[in-house]
Amino acid sequence: MNEERRAYRRRLITLFVTVLIAGLCILRLGELQLIQADALNAQSKDRRAVPVTIPALRGNIIDRNGDILATTDELYDVQISPKNTKVNNGRFGRQAGDIDSGKREIVTSEQAYAEIAEVTGQTADEVKKIVDDALAENPKSDFAYIKRGINLNQLKKLKKLQIPWMTFASNFNRIYPNGAVAGNLTGFVGSEGQGQSGVELSQDACLVGEDGSEAYERSADGVALPGSTVTTKEVVNGGTVELTIDRDLQWQSQQIVNTTLENAQAEWVFQVVMDVKTGELLAVAEDYSVDPNDVSASDPGRRDARSFINPYEPGSTLKTATTAMLLNERQATPTTQNLTPDSWRPEPNVFFRDASHHEAKRWTLVGIMVNSSNVGISQLGSKLSPETRYNYLRAFGLGESTQAGLPVEDSGLLYPPEKWDPQTSYNTMFGQAVSSTIVQTAGVYQTIANGGERIPPTLVKRCTTADGAEKKLDHGKPVRVISPEAAADTTAILETIANNQYPGKIIEIPGYRLAGKTGTAEQPDGQGGYRSEYVHSFAGFFPAEAPQYVIVTSVGFSKQGEGGVHALTAWKQAAEAIIRHYHVAPSSGSFEPLPHEY
Repeated sequence: MNEERRAYRRRLITLFVTVLIAGLCILRLGELQLIQADALNAQSKDRRAVPVTIPALRGNIIDRNGDILATTDELYDVQISPKNTKVNNGRFGRQAGDIDSGKREIVTSEQAYAEIAEVTGQTADEVKKIVDDALAENPKSDFAYIKRGINLNQLKKLKKLQIPWMTFASNFNRIYPNGAVAGNLTGFVGSEGQGQSGVELSQDACLVGEDGSEAYERSADGVALPGSTVTTKEVVNGGTVELTIDRDLQWQSQQIVNTTLENAQAEWVFQVVMDVKTGELLAVAEDYSVDPNDVSASDPGRRDARSFINPYEPGSTLKTATTAMLLNERQATPTTQNLTPDSWRPEPNVFFRDASHHEAKRWTLVGIMVNSSNVGISQLGSKLSPETRYNYLRAFGLGESTQAGLPVEDSGLLYPPEKWDPQTSYNTMFGQAVSSTIVQTAGVYQTIANGGERIPPTLVKRCTTADGAEKKLDHGKPVRVISPEAAADTTAILETIANNQYPGKIIEIPGYRLAGKTGTAEQPDGQGGYRSEYVHSFAGFFPAEAPQYVIVTSVGFSKQGEGGVHALTAWKQAAEAIIRHYHVAPSSGSFEPLPHEY
């Protein structure tokens, strides 16, 4: 009897324990299903989810007319999961034939290698070697590149293969459709797509955009689950940078400087075209500029915008600034008389001479400029204090960078007057002991042509973001340097120069009134002396009666001789190109040259 009771008690205990355990399991299951379901699902999804970065497309660089100077072509990288090529003994199933057929086929990894290779231009053995090498290094390898930089057509063919362990990623390729045209200005990007020079560097923040991201779920064997892709952050492509450059005029100007370089046997040739009323740079040409599509093929010394970073003594082209100061300060008029010798020693330790020997001449200020007399311009210019002349040169834009929109500029050399020795004080009046870039020199002539108001030079016009918002750059405010009357008198002097036998017979364009000044400048040799060759320039504008375009051409160190003739010829060719390109109407009215002598 007692034995039966003990057995009954054991059965009750066993039943109770069983019911208790079952109850606890039910409670736990309920908690998992009802209370923690969302959290567990999220954890499970997190373990299965694969994040993918969607790179932003780098923005375009365009010219003033919307023509593309730099753009991005989207290519694609072929990626695989090496370890998953071995899943299911290296076999996978895919749909065969048309979608409606419902047929399936089994494909081996070896067959897939051959199909991939047929599209990418590789061999099946090459594809297999990539897989085998990855697994030999790491048996759990989940990533390897099969091919980088395939095009859209190849991508479509590979996607049709339905290979579960193969994925694709965008790979952007920067393209410069016009080659070397404006290559010195656009600059180029590095292997990672970041700006390295030029506008690509200075406007990198506008061009780069913001990467997006998405995630997809994958099965235990690493295959992406169809329909599981979710965008977690929208991609924001880069903005568009608009330059003031005119692509077609830039091309013509580059052809001119390249031809001039060869004809003059020069070391370098620069040419700048500027809009008088806006200060916008229409062309900034340098000999044999870099082709950003193939940077390594270019001379390292020609990869940057040398017009902004290579200053030189402007020489007699800067006499125009001294003339404008005198006129504005009413210390001279165009017909002011000056008995001008060919050399002058104004102080015991100061001496300079004109380029050629001559008897004392009864020249007006016009005659001094026509004959480019160092002595004459210094005799008249000495009426102005060094401080006054320095302030004018700064107002004309010398001694400071233009802030036109490039990452690096040279401000040139312009010491304050307290650092001028007596010789330097005189030399600055005729363009020595001071240096400027060709763009700064163009700014001086833009000021004269624009009635005495300097508009800071502009290269980068605006940045427009992907959503259409416009960001204009601050290039500075206009500066009144001289009065309209002084500018008009200076223009009349420059037009008289352009009508003289030299340079007039070289630059003459029938029907158009021109104004400008030649310049022949020595350059330091880096050893305390000067080189034997010169920099020859011509700076001017047209039409003289209503100026629209400034052109400055400089030829550096011509070994052929007659460097000035080459500079003048290139200037005329640029003016003729502008007339054709913009359909510039001929000048109205005639001009009577001002008197040279008294």
